[in-house]
Amino acid sequence: MTPQPSPPERLKQLFHRRTCWRLDQLAEALGYALISVRRFLKQIGYFRSYTDNGKWYTFRDSPDFDRDGLWHFRGLGFSKHGSLTATISYLIGRSPAGLSASQLSGKLQHPCHAVLTQLHKAGQLDRLQLAGQFQYLAPDPQLNRRQREQAAGLQLADPRASLSTQTALWVLVEYIKNPGLSFEQIAARLQEQRKVSVAAQSIQRFFQEHDLKKTPQAPS
Repeated sequence: MTPQPSPPERLKQLFHRRTCWRLDQLAEALGYALISVRRFLKQIGYFRSYTDNGKWYTFRDSPDFDRDGLWHFRGLGFSKHGSLTATISYLIGRSPAGLSASQLSGKLQHPCHAVLTQLHKAGQLDRLQLAGQFQYLAPDPQLNRRQREQAAGLQLADPRASLSTQTALWVLVEYIKNPGLSFEQIAARLQEQRKVSVAAQSIQRFFQEHDLKKTPQAPS
């Protein structure tokens, strides 16, 4: 008689059938209580989404993380750093000049303005206002000082300002290479790859002024 697979092995089989599951779905499929499913998940290893209030789970071997430790699957976001707040703290901590809300939203493909405000009020992030927007910084004194020095040297674009010829060219290059990017994501890529800070609103107005008929997808 062939022995039945253990609950953790059955859990792995479920993840091979479908990449992402909610906890209640797994409990129903396995026929176990939620507390037991959580124990099985710990045994096999998993990642929990930082989007959708952490409702979705995936097997530890499923994500193909990018260099920021992020993985997106059908509108869901997963991070090797854990929760949304932990991921934001990590991304800001590794940025030489900190990050704005638009830059973070572009990387995360998820709005984070409210979370940033909460983290700042709780003293878990510092921030500096430049050109009408906040640049969020790490709270560690030494790192904070270095980020402030770097941020002071950046010419953060005024959202009302027109794009320079060179910046407009880079925007078009990013759009041609990745037509599905949102304005926030294009701005984040220019900051990361070109060290050029430009407001997402300026990019949006550039498309409107030149009748480019582009409506990028909003971050998930």
